[in-house]
Amino acid sequence: MKHQIIEAAIASGFITAAPATGHPFDVWRKRLDSIPQGKYLDFEHCPEKQCGWPVEEITLWCAVMETPPFDSWPKEYGEIATSYMFLRESDKSLKSWVSAIESMGYETVSDKILPDRAAAIRAGLGVHGLSGLLITPEKGTFVTLATVCVRMAPPDGTPGPENDLSPGCIRCGACEKACPTGAIGEDGVDALKCLRNHMGFPDYMPEDAQKKMGQYLWGCDICQKACPHNDKLIRISPSQEQYLPFELESVLTEPDIDAIAAQTVKYVANKNNLQRQAVYTAAYYGRKDLLPLIRKLENSEDSTITRAVNWAVNALT
Repeated sequence: MKHQIIEAAIASGFITAAPATGHPFDVWRKRLDSIPQGKYLDFEHCPEKQCGWPVEEITLWCAVMETPPFDSWPKEYGEIATSYMFLRESDKSLKSWVSAIESMGYETVSDKILPDRAAAIRAGLGVHGLSGLLITPEKGTFVTLATVCVRMAPPDGTPGPENDLSPGCIRCGACEKACPTGAIGEDGVDALKCLRNHMGFPDYMPEDAQKKMGQYLWGCDICQKACPHNDKLIRISPSQEQYLPFELESVLTEPDIDAIAAQTVKYVANKNNLQRQAVYTAAYYGRKDLLPLIRKLENSEDSTITRAVNWAVNALT
């Protein structure tokens, strides 16, 4: 049955899958508790609590989907970090895989918050990178993960907590040097300093982070692009259908929320977040031609947008 579940994962769009036991992720939880952002992360470290099944009846099935890195987007458009452009596809693949597993007669739980990276490391699908991302042997960090709790005794040889302390990456320091906000250090990543965190919590964004937003409307791939494990990956060019909704002039005027959500997911398609980031991106590209549109946002009810406008106007004039 193990091979059937793996084959079902591949047929659903994943590149590989592997099982892990359902023992608590105590090592992962302790690590989170030891870092600044740990208290904000509500991953349930105990699969038994999530599923309601005894641990000996839980197998965590972990799958990896490739999210090939994009080449640079056209400068008229804001960029969305690669993983967010594949979320709809990965969700569709997960549903297909779960359906296939259930058709084999197994109960599943896939809608709970579990530490996908920790489960994938336990399953032997990759190692923990200094950047906090999973590094896989063939696709580096440009992957999306899925975890399904399946009510079945773990197959013979299924790795357990003894794998949780597997060695991490070689710590070459490339991602640490590349990170514009200094979020990555010798002890790992402080996600509270990450650009992605500043986008999600702009009220707490430090002043010096404004000039570091770059071309991104959501997310950040900078550490991934610097990682040597990704050097040999084939880059793809975003299609016109993918990047068209993120045209800066359109986003600054009236973003097409439905078209944006169709390319990513609903929580990325937030008008205020998109317009704020479009202001930063326009300044990053030196788009003085967009100043009239930027100034029209000066009276926004969102204080984070007016703050971005004031900074961008000063930067462009």
